[in-house]
Amino acid sequence: MVTASIRDKSMNIGKVYLVGAGPGDPGLVTLKAAHCLKIADVVVYDQLVHPDILQLAGKKAALIFGGKYPQNHVLFQNEINSLLVKQARQGKTVVRLKGGDPLLFGRGAEEALELVKARIPFEIVPGVSSAYSVPAYAGIPVTYRNISSRLNIVTGHETPDKGAATIPWKKLVDKHSTLVILMGMANLAQIIQQITKDPATLKMPIAVINNGTRRDQRVVTGTLANIVTRVQQEGIKSPAIIVIGEVVGLRDKLQWFKPEPLLHGKRILVTRPEHQAAEISALLKGHGAYVTAIPLIEIVPAPDTLKIRSTLKNIKVYDWVIFTSVNGVDLFLKAMSRNKLPRSHLRNIKFAAIGRKTADILVKAGLKVALIPKDFVQESLADELIRKVSQDARLLLVHAEGSRPVLEQKLLSAGFTIDTVGIYKSLPVLKNHARIRMMLARKQLDAVLLTSSSCVDSFADIFARRQLKAKTKGVVIGLIGPISAATARQVGLPVTVESREFTVQGLTNALIDHYKVVNP
Repeated sequence: MVTASIRDKSMNIGKVYLVGAGPGDPGLVTLKAAHCLKIADVVVYDQLVHPDILQLAGKKAALIFGGKYPQNHVLFQNEINSLLVKQARQGKTVVRLKGGDPLLFGRGAEEALELVKARIPFEIVPGVSSAYSVPAYAGIPVTYRNISSRLNIVTGHETPDKGAATIPWKKLVDKHSTLVILMGMANLAQIIQQITKDPATLKMPIAVINNGTRRDQRVVTGTLANIVTRVQQEGIKSPAIIVIGEVVGLRDKLQWFKPEPLLHGKRILVTRPEHQAAEISALLKGHGAYVTAIPLIEIVPAPDTLKIRSTLKNIKVYDWVIFTSVNGVDLFLKAMSRNKLPRSHLRNIKFAAIGRKTADILVKAGLKVALIPKDFVQESLADELIRKVSQDARLLLVHAEGSRPVLEQKLLSAGFTIDTVGIYKSLPVLKNHARIRMMLARKQLDAVLLTSSSCVDSFADIFARRQLKAKTKGVVIGLIGPISAATARQVGLPVTVESREFTVQGLTNALIDHYKVVNP
């Protein structure tokens, strides 16, 4: 059993736990890891940590996203190291939560050495590694008597500063060994090319396992000769584990984990704007649902007013630019391009994003995200800015016209100076109301998903407000987060499902959890 946080009373030094979160399935988290989360004051977590695992943290724990992306980072490694030291020096119990095991290509040792250097007490809590657990969930034993007596585990994403590759690919593959490659999807074609320089390896079995141990696990098998083509055809992307060896052939008999599509046969209406419906539609279809995408709102760029042009032209005067949606980032960058303003104007600006998807767009544009709130709502973002940003900083809020003024009002009340620019507006798609009205009347929908307050308002206008409850009787109404849920209740729409994580993945998970309860 983990003891309570160790603290030096004279210096008020806290303790850091470097914790492995396992491969994805929340059920594979160790008891010790769960206890560490329970006593944590701060949790610094990575991109692949399942949202349900974060629910194990205490209600007062601060959750800090420290995820890394292939080409950019929300926090660089040296910033993560400094963050752990800083929080512990404030007397806090810190959990550094990493996917899989913290010491297996997890940079846990680097973080531990920084803690040693800073004289911060720490513990390493091993986790179930994806290197063997993900193949196990795919029905592939990494060793097997008379087939494979050796296991090689390598990274498919070597550190760039190594220069030339150091992994002897050709020597790692033979008939009596298994090769497991972590973080190798981006370099799959190049890795296969290195291994197959010996033509004798072309018929070697290989499996690529996407989202291993999770409900949406997908497995593609083949040979070294055809796997790249098969992976492309199936649309397999990261995160994925690659397994090479004769043991892959045992999958046909040993595949035991067959996640049933929990939404099988459910008829679900997605109401997001047309350009944003694909992601959640794919998630729902992956769980067996019949999905109909009918947008209830459309995103319309604001015209290039004098205010917009002036704001963009003088963008370099701002210390922070704040975005509350993916649409805001997308249309802001397009307006920059339309006005022939280079991205270099943004070089010295810090960016705040209301959620990970919004941050992703900024990161892909080569911009560093300095702040993401714990909860993806304006209130949480405002609180984080008030805590972490100097009142002398110049702030710009990029938002939708007519959106809730909560963030702006909270910052102004706290003594900040903030400029705002409405870069787009959400308009109801009235022509789709009749179609949805008919589908509800004919009992053709099991669930309706509303992903914003604007979607709620548009949906509510399909019927007279007093009829909403009757017209949606027996239909599951799913909302992202407390704000859209509150809007639904205000207009008289019953809320069946409210996601704890304010993302489309979170809403999908919440819908699945609902059906697990009502249809166990």
